[in-house]
Amino acid sequence: MMTDEIEKIEKMETREDDVWICTFPRSGTTMTQEMVYLVQTLDFDTAKAVHFQERSPIVDIKDDRYPYYKGLKYIEQMESPRLIRTHLHYFLLPEQLKKGKGMTISVVRHPKDVVISLFRIMQWCDLLAEDETTFDSFLDTIVNGTGYACPWPRHVLEYWERRDEKNVLFVRYEDVIKDKPAAIRRIAEFLGRKLTEEDIQRITEHCQVENMRENPMVNFDYFRDIKTVNDHAKGRFINTGRSGNWQDILTTEQSRKVDRLIQELDGSGLVF
Repeated sequence: MMTDEIEKIEKMETREDDVWICTFPRSGTTMTQEMVYLVQTLDFDTAKAVHFQERSPIVDIKDDRYPYYKGLKYIEQMESPRLIRTHLHYFLLPEQLKKGKGMTISVVRHPKDVVISLFRIMQWCDLLAEDETTFDSFLDTIVNGTGYACPWPRHVLEYWERRDEKNVLFVRYEDVIKDKPAAIRRIAEFLGRKLTEEDIQRITEHCQVENMRENPMVNFDYFRDIKTVNDHAKGRFINTGRSGNWQDILTTEQSRKVDRLIQELDGSGLVF
């Protein structure tokens, strides 16, 4: 985990109309953020002109080497309603948010797709640790619970167990990919927004993976200007957006390793 301002995050003041998008990394965070932003505002011009990390900053990271990791001070100065992203476990969220002051949208994705996508983005960003440079070694850190944002089962179960709370919306990535308009309607209902079918179609089009991949406001291309990236890696910040890719990529042994994570959900009702 990032530890930059973790104690301040726990004690921070939240607002009734805050919307927090809470995910394990590479679980559809950016696509969900774009949907939520447009459901709230229908401001497509700003969505195409202002970087998504300004419109929905990540609270986890404060790093002055990068233009958008501005930390809590930036978030505290934002106008309402604020849209905030995080990969933190539920128990590390602000105490006020956990007590219902603000809304939480949690997105979960099949861990076999997650681990592939996370390795590829870390490889592209040149952020793999010394013990993670091969996919097998990286996979072991996720399965063993020592990798970034791990352990995965605890992360997703903490949100799943609160899915029936009135200020929580729990979303499966696979459902979003299968039917984006239906996902947009669910988000709109949760946020108390009324949209026309034309609105829904415009948001759907904006959030098509092909369009997001070409959109400099969401595709992380700016990283090339400030750090080393590995364009020989197989992945980018925006990949295929499909579910089930793991079936063509993971070996039988690798797949069985991730099955151990899924087995830790037994009895919870959360199934893949």
